[in-house]
Amino acid sequence: MATTTRTDSATREQYLQLHRWMCMAKALDDRMHILVKQGRAPFVGSSRGHEGIQVASTAALGADDWLVPHYRGLANSIVRGLTMKEWMLAVFAKAADPLSAGRNIPGGCYSYHALKIAPVSQVVASWIPKAAGIAYAAKLRCEGSVTLCTFGDGATSQGDFHEGVNFAAVHKLPVVFVCENNSYAISVPIRLQTANPNIADRAAGYGIPGVTVDGTDVPAGYAACRDAVDRARRGDGPTLIDAKVWRMNSHTSEDNHLKYRTKEEVADASEHDPIARRCSRSVAGSPPTRRRRSRRNTTRRRRTPPTGRSSSRTRSLKTR
Repeated sequence: MATTTRTDSATREQYLQLHRWMCMAKALDDRMHILVKQGRAPFVGSSRGHEGIQVASTAALGADDWLVPHYRGLANSIVRGLTMKEWMLAVFAKAADPLSAGRNIPGGCYSYHALKIAPVSQVVASWIPKAAGIAYAAKLRCEGSVTLCTFGDGATSQGDFHEGVNFAAVHKLPVVFVCENNSYAISVPIRLQTANPNIADRAAGYGIPGVTVDGTDVPAGYAACRDAVDRARRGDGPTLIDAKVWRMNSHTSEDNHLKYRTKEEVADASEHDPIARRCSRSVAGSPPTRRRRSRRNTTRRRRTPPTGRSSSRTRSLKTR
């Protein structure tokens, strides 16, 4: 039997921390839905199904780096240091809310300068050029910081996506673009948005690397994002990461996804919960456990994302 080293223990413990962050995001998301049904909260834009790539990408950042998230990036903010109490202060519109002093809908529009979280916007894709601008300023000031920008696949159909990514590519800016691709822009499936559903293929048009990864595989997602962050910090420019995930809930609490998704598809999505997967790989390198698919689900056509490849050597998360 192999002997566990101190480094291996640290790696395992820090992957467990990623799992805790995902569980915190799920607990807040579930509570928000309850509060909305009770009429005590106005709105929730669910992050269920996205937690894996959100914690993996944000954990790859350093303390001086910037986060430019989209409006369902709850797990991203938790990794940066947002507490459950602070989130609930925003939910109940309290003056002590550090995100917007209770002035905005929870999760929709906020910022947290102390945690280097740039203002969140609900205008789809509008924050992508902003992320490029933050990275451009950091490069001019020789700060050495990296900017992480997240968005959904619907944002890639907007002109702001092209302008932001193209500007970052031309100037080799230290920014990492992560598309949390759940194959839906509200109610519009990706097959009606673009003829090529592989968002990473677009990177070639900008002259930058494009990476496709299974967004529910936390170690693989972390490895891909860590490589992209290291590349940006070296001055080699941006990377576009296409993280395939499943949307487990409706677009928001104002939406009924059963009007455009079948019950079978929703049930299928629940089988790909990143929290249910083993968050840490063993020291021996065994892959995360996957759920065995039932006979009922194997007979129909499925949307299965390509599994991201990670290094054969487990990479350690740096201590936060």
